[in-house]
Formats: sequence, C-alpha cells, structure tokens
Amino acid sequence: MSDQSILLMIIIQHITTLWTKKSRGMPAAEKRYAVPHKLLLPDAPQPLLHVFAHKVIAEEGNDFQPKQTTLFPEPAQQYWSFQFQQQADQLEIWFTYSRTEHGAPDRGSYSRLLFSLKLNQTGTFSINGRFSSYQGPYYQSHTVNLGFVDRFHDNLFLTQTPDHSIDLRAHLF
Repeated sequence: MSDQSILLMIIIQHITTLWTKKSRGMPAAEKRYAVPHKLLLPDAPQPLLHVFAHKVIAEEGNDFQPKQTTLFPEPAQQYWSFQFQQQADQLEIWFTYSRTEHGAPDRGSYSRLLFSLKLNQTGTFSINGRFSSYQGPYYQSHTVNLGFVDRFHDNLFLTQTPDHSIDLRAHLF
C-alpha cells in the first residue's frame, strides 16, 4: 500500500460537563468531578471518514451520567471552536475563543495555534466557563481529546499520554 492510499484521520473526543450552583459544593460536586476526561471510543465508522467526533455530555440534571453520540463534522477543516490545517503528515490545530461559546472569564477573542500533531500523536485541550441566564448562573467544562492517526483505535486516548496539553480552565467562583 502506498502512502497516497493511507487515510489520515482526525479523531475527536469532546467531553462536556454542565452544572449550576446546586452542584458547586459537596456532595454534588463529587459526582461532577467523577466525570471522566477520557473514554473508550465507540466503534469505528464504516467506511472510515477523515474526521470522527465522539461527543459526550454529562449534565447535572442527569446526575452527571454521560450521554454519548458520534458526529462526522463537515466541513472536515473545523469542529466546534477548532480549525484544522493539514500539511502532509502534520496537523495544526487552531482554537478561537468566544465569550458567548466558552463563557467568562474572558480569554481573548482571537484565533491561536494550540499545537501541531504529527502522525499518530494526540493532544488534550481543556476550558471552562461561567454563564448567566434568567434562571441564574450556570457552568460548563470542556475536555477535548484530539488525535491525528492512520488507524482507528477505540482506546486511543486511554492508552497513550497526550503529546500536547493545553489547559485554559480558570477559577469560576
């Protein structure tokens, strides 16, 4: 098999935790803290696609039990707040902060290069935010595991330490 026929994949695992003031303190916060930051990926899509996203949401209203879905983002150059720029066997991952999407405190509304993944490398990105509504404040935390691979592995994020890690989480209270 020549290098031209190998499908390079972007694997995304996006874990979001949502809560209100009710889960800020113990014992409810203990359940929130127990939401995993890495999970086994669901079965590989057939046929294999260029971008595969595993979206996981754990909400206070559901006792922080993860609900999982799979997505196949189009266009393949972006997902959520990320833009992807592939150069042969390297993937640049760019992030754009938006206060309406990511919450307070402000982290600067501009695009920035988070990291570049070489083939078969992974990275992790974390951000949290505080939001206001008529019902009161609410909070979100996002952990996004990203992989640039030539083969789908359901345990990709469980078996290897990330090659890159960016943590933009802030104290929210």
